[in-house]
Amino acid sequence: MHSSPTTPDEQPSGYPGRNQLDDANRQFRRALARLAKEGRRHDPALLAEVQRIALAAADTLNRLAKDTTEAEGNSTRHRTALAREQQNLDRLMRKAARRGSGGARG
Repeated sequence: MHSSPTTPDEQPSGYPGRNQLDDANRQFRRALARLAKEGRRHDPALLAEVQRIALAAADTLNRLAKDTTEAEGNSTRHRTALAREQQNLDRLMRKAARRGSGGARG
């Protein structure tokens, strides 16, 4: 692919396991396409199985995407940013409390 001969395992995409994920995705999509083709040509009952498998795969990928997003939110950078925002909010709340009840003037 995009690897140089000196770094065969380095991924230009930037994450480990990308080749395996791409290979599995490619194999799955080809197998599903072959099954759908067989269903369209020779056995229409197979199309229901194609749909069931495709929807199950989509559901699994959506769950994994959610897990990935949650993991990203738990990164050190995100936790640090959240703590910083909480400190800002706490400071604003203390400031508002010193000024009186909710900052009402009148």
